[in-house]
Amino acid sequence: MVQTATVLQNTSVLPRSISSTSTWDDDIWRFDLTRPGVTDSSRTIGWTFELPDGTRFSDPTWTALRETVKCFLWSLRTDPPAGKRRLGPGSLISIFNQIRVLICWMVSERYDCFGQLDASAAGRFMTTLRERPGRKGEALSLATRAGYLSMLSRLHAQREKLIDGVPNDLRRFLDEHGPRLPRLDRQERGFPYTPDPVATALISGALRLIGTPADDVIALRDLAAVAYAYRIDGKRPTPGGEGQARRMLDDFTFSTLPNEDSPWHAPVVQLKGIHALIERIYDACFVVIAWLVGARVSEILGLEAGCIERHIGPDGQQVTYLHGRIYKMATGDGGQPHRWIAPEPVVRVIDVLERLSAPIRKKLGTDNLWMLTRDPTLLRQPIGIPHSGAFGGRLNSSFRTMLDLPLHQGKPWHLNAHQGRKTFARFIGKRDRTGLHALQEHLGHVSRVMTDTAYVGTDYELAELINDEILKETRAALEDLLTASNLSGHAGRMIASRSPFRGRTHDGDLGGYIDFIVKDSGMVLGVCDWGYCLYRREHSACQGDDHGPNAVLRTQSVCARCANFAVSERHRAVWEDRKVRNAQLLRHPALDDESRELAQERILECDRILRGLAGESDSVR
Repeated sequence: MVQTATVLQNTSVLPRSISSTSTWDDDIWRFDLTRPGVTDSSRTIGWTFELPDGTRFSDPTWTALRETVKCFLWSLRTDPPAGKRRLGPGSLISIFNQIRVLICWMVSERYDCFGQLDASAAGRFMTTLRERPGRKGEALSLATRAGYLSMLSRLHAQREKLIDGVPNDLRRFLDEHGPRLPRLDRQERGFPYTPDPVATALISGALRLIGTPADDVIALRDLAAVAYAYRIDGKRPTPGGEGQARRMLDDFTFSTLPNEDSPWHAPVVQLKGIHALIERIYDACFVVIAWLVGARVSEILGLEAGCIERHIGPDGQQVTYLHGRIYKMATGDGGQPHRWIAPEPVVRVIDVLERLSAPIRKKLGTDNLWMLTRDPTLLRQPIGIPHSGAFGGRLNSSFRTMLDLPLHQGKPWHLNAHQGRKTFARFIGKRDRTGLHALQEHLGHVSRVMTDTAYVGTDYELAELINDEILKETRAALEDLLTASNLSGHAGRMIASRSPFRGRTHDGDLGGYIDFIVKDSGMVLGVCDWGYCLYRREHSACQGDDHGPNAVLRTQSVCARCANFAVSERHRAVWEDRKVRNAQLLRHPALDDESRELAQERILECDRILRGLAGESDSVR
């Protein structure tokens, strides 16, 4: 199949160079991407890929089509569709990988130009994609197929800028399928959040490792560097040298952690075992930053020593920040400076990373905290920043085994490095953290600052994720309040007596009413572990302001007497547990009179709330 067209654009408008190392006519485009965690294959476009007919895309036969693809990609970088941003090299590479699949399909269908890609052809292409197995042998996800639809949409938008543009007829197909793109991308996002039980075990296990265990591993690493120093000059292991090294390490004992009966790890005397422990500490540090800060992988891998900053926040309190750079959509390759709010565990992580990486940073003269090697004790192996996808494999293998993570729906939950960001946004967006007891202390302050109207951040995508989760939480709370058969609390009684949806299941009328409340009523709904707040400032027992409840003064006792407060069945366990704990406190022989009176008062509060949930009067007796 020979194409007749050989020139697509006036050569005077084509760029001579693509990057500092690649030109337009090169078989490989290698972009100047220095973002941390990027491998060589992640910064290149190869034009020599094989086609179904046995030819290669770099063959003269495909010159016209190849030039069209090049011009299309370059137009997205230099002359994007109206209202769209210019795409960076990483996005161009992603689109190239999609269009390569399209090219292979076109060749198999005996198409030789984009002018043949009409609505009917696009439909057959998408049908083929639906039948194409993914990496695990399963059908491609909705999100992946949505990405291909987006690529076709871009081809149509840029058609007039290409000599061989797609026909306008493609619009019929896009009009039918295109509007689904935002919904597909939002609901079937490729990187979901980590389920709460798995996330809690994952983060709690990581927090445990960055404490005393991290100190132990660093001390063991330093001792092993001395014990095995005779190998540094390339000398092979000898029985005498190995015996002496092991004797030096025999006396090292790992610490016994509070409330545990034995050391947290068995003795380790071989370098292989020591290196494995060092990797697990790095994994724990990665998890804590990703799941408690919400930074992307590249942003984590770009962190440097001394990146902790402390400033006075909007409320006059000191706020700790993690200083780094955002690389996605940054105007320059070096990224845009950014600060993330950092809870205390993240401050601890940076301290651990600085000590872990100190020998490597000294050897290389760098400040980067993530220069890893397979030989972190003697530093005899190559050193570099790991590929951004490497942590996915590590988290799902040795680290999962070490933490003994719970199953999800009977199967191991597949972790990936991007889940931390989505899970963090969900944690911050959630107001009811009943199932996240182990993480409440770490998330509370960060949540208040992130959602404070005075906070100004530059990670707008993360802010959008958080807002999405807040909206989901608000809608779920309103549905619970409006359909509950019994509610407790002052506001709960009012809603139960007036709601036309009481005792009903979700239907269109309820959904429309919730839409009205969310979009048009201006109501502020506060959600927490122990109930709901239908916030009205004039009735606020916690002395909230125009923006919402006071997070500092908002307690169970304060809410229980507030006119804004409502409790549904989903909060019953919190109040039952509170009653049990205070009843146990009353039995303590050393309890003073003031504390006894307070415990009795709290039990009465719990009784009133629980009576209301049972359909009885929850008024004060």
